[in-house]
Amino acid sequence: MDNMKLIILKDDRFKKVLDGSMSVWLTLNDDFAKSIEIDEVLRVLNDNTNETCYIRCVGFHVYSSFEELYNKVDKNTLGYDGTDKENIALIKDQMFCQCSPEQEKKYGVRGIIFEYNPEYKTIAEMTEEEGQAFLKKIFSTLKKEQNTLYRAMQKADETAHGLTELVKVSPPFYFASTDEANNDNLKHELNYTIGKLQDLLDTIQDWENKLKFPTSKKY
Repeated sequence: MDNMKLIILKDDRFKKVLDGSMSVWLTLNDDFAKSIEIDEVLRVLNDNTNETCYIRCVGFHVYSSFEELYNKVDKNTLGYDGTDKENIALIKDQMFCQCSPEQEKKYGVRGIIFEYNPEYKTIAEMTEEEGQAFLKKIFSTLKKEQNTLYRAMQKADETAHGLTELVKVSPPFYFASTDEANNDNLKHELNYTIGKLQDLLDTIQDWENKLKFPTSKKY
């Protein structure tokens, strides 16, 4: 949770996330908003009750003003129940408590499109059983990529070996000897890649050993 981005919402807006009537969070298009990436999970805090939930970013709306965004996107995703005139006035009232019209003009606005799943949890919040299931899912994904990693490592090794042989060849391969420094750099990079791939394969094996969880003891 340490590096998870935090969004703070008023109680009524927080409840609309929970009941599914709001799936777009409105904010300035500032550096914080731009740092949010597709598939990133964000922590949402109710500023009244300190209740938290988690949402996953699935897309963005970017416009020059909150009014333009409101008029262009699906209004059912914004969580407002009044007339268009009432909703626009309410959005401006809410947003300009947090930023100024000058900031809106400077940065533009962004709608963070998200999905809410009540089952989202941080690892720290998981039970032991949930944690084991989560780690096993990650391990299963890595395991599926193991053969791909082996092939990549073999290809890198063959390429590095080929370059070593190439610089030993006599003319007409003059470029091999005249560009020997570049070849050495490439071999170094390939060998570094091989080492990193091997580290990842070792990590997969290490995880496999650690995922053989002992039975929990209850006293």
